[in-house]
Amino acid sequence: MSWMPPKHVLLSPITSDDESQIEQIQLKPLFYAAQKEALARAGEDEDDQFFELAKLATGLSIKELDQLKRPDYVSIAQYVHEMSTQPTSYFLQQAGEADEVSDVELSDDPDQVRLLQPLNVAGRSMISLSLEMPVLRATKAMKKLKTAKERAEFITAHCTGLMLPDLAALTVPDWTQLQVRIDDFLNKPAAFFRSATSK
Repeated sequence: MSWMPPKHVLLSPITSDDESQIEQIQLKPLFYAAQKEALARAGEDEDDQFFELAKLATGLSIKELDQLKRPDYVSIAQYVHEMSTQPTSYFLQQAGEADEVSDVELSDDPDQVRLLQPLNVAGRSMISLSLEMPVLRATKAMKKLKTAKERAEFITAHCTGLMLPDLAALTVPDWTQLQVRIDDFLNKPAAFFRSATSK
């Protein structure tokens, strides 16, 4: 069973573009590529960034979003903030799924990363990714790339075995979870990985 985003019951219903009443919103996960595009559209203003991400997370139009009462928007913004900053493990623990599957099957090996949403790659649905430590040749190639985002995407593809376009379909929490372990690979000494506490 995959994680499902929560529903937000509106404090004050709004009118949809087709004139029907919206009383609750099924929130959606943020995906890596869509978030990247939304942030690029929004520019540097934090309020504009949250508004763009709220459109993605709710599926509402600008006209519909503009009708939200401030407390409803704050709740949605809180969800967007968590989705943008927290790793997959945070959402699985909230849903109580970490005990069922992740702790039993995956946490014994920190290089098996459970995904928040299944990832479809080459016709296969994957619920976890196996990470491999990068070879020196890959880190040298990574350092030649211009931006931090390009470097992160390159090394993530290398460590997961995914193609760069596949990264677009990762949820943002999955991306965040992967970056934590990849950061270990790039910056920790061998002794860190030999210790039992390297999770």
